[in-house]
Amino acid sequence: MSTSVLIQPSFGNPQARKNYSKTLAQPFPFDNGALRDALSVAEYEHLLTVHPEGSARFWATPRNQDKIMSRLKHGDVVLFTGQNHVKAIGEVGLSFRNPDAGNAMWPPQETHGPYLNVYSLISFQETEIPYTDLRRLTDAPNSKGGDNYMGARLYDNDRAARILDGLLIETATEYAATAELAAAGIPDAPLWDQGAIVGAEAHHTNSATGSSPARTFVADRAEARLVVDYKNFLSASGDRRSQQRLKSVVGFSDIYLLPDTIAEGGAAEIVEAKSSASHAKVREALAQLLDYVIHATTEVDALTALFESAPSARDIHWLGNYGIGCAFRDSQGGFATIAPPESRVSAMKAVWQPSGPVGAL
Repeated sequence: MSTSVLIQPSFGNPQARKNYSKTLAQPFPFDNGALRDALSVAEYEHLLTVHPEGSARFWATPRNQDKIMSRLKHGDVVLFTGQNHVKAIGEVGLSFRNPDAGNAMWPPQETHGPYLNVYSLISFQETEIPYTDLRRLTDAPNSKGGDNYMGARLYDNDRAARILDGLLIETATEYAATAELAAAGIPDAPLWDQGAIVGAEAHHTNSATGSSPARTFVADRAEARLVVDYKNFLSASGDRRSQQRLKSVVGFSDIYLLPDTIAEGGAAEIVEAKSSASHAKVREALAQLLDYVIHATTEVDALTALFESAPSARDIHWLGNYGIGCAFRDSQGGFATIAPPESRVSAMKAVWQPSGPVGAL
């Protein structure tokens, strides 16, 4: 089942900010006090399974959002919005309907009553993503823009994938399922739908760990924006390869380009983006590309490191020695590419995938 994305207003007025401070900014205990008394036996046991430490970050909506919240499920991603920014990103643990539980944490909403559609979060990270970045992923093709995300909405299927992929979000739930398939020894597990999470270093915030032993959201907004722009550039340039993400037990690549059919031709290519062209970031890109390619679902023809600006000539040559190409923003608002020597690609393919494609999960 694919991951959905909930746009959740949460920071737009003083009461919302108080609620945020109480149950999102820090875990809230559910194993004692008023909340424990309000929970049914089943709700308490389910919460304890997902959050064995007895506390969790919580949020909720009143009855006017019943229809939307009935579709929310474990592993879905929540973008908490307010003050023209995505203020935080979370991953749903348990979703349930209980007005008494809502009343135990927050005062009722003036118009719509108790916050009865309650959900916990297994991962959470504060961010500062401006609406301008989010609109590029949610706006319809002919939209006039200007969406201020005033009401809760749930995106699924292609629209959710576009947001998740555009923000480079990796969910703990999806990663755990990927690892589970690998542990089960399934060689030809299907390529997953796009999934993902957003970055601390670009937002000048600290990562907030989840409330269960799970991966946290780790992404860099500058890298996410770079990936979106590069994918749009490829499409505008006539590149018809399917733009996916390679998902494996070692992580999720930024872009996995695959020809839709053999007749179309074109290279199967893995692209890894870095917001800086420093030597340290070039090293990171090289290591990740070599780590990802061995898990590819098909024979990979090209590896590319993508940067905001051109790396040094030395680093471009160094990447080329491993058969890895380089792409970076040019002065015309597009991207320049430097292909590695074909002789090095041919020599390195056996190193990239020494046993052939093994099948990503």
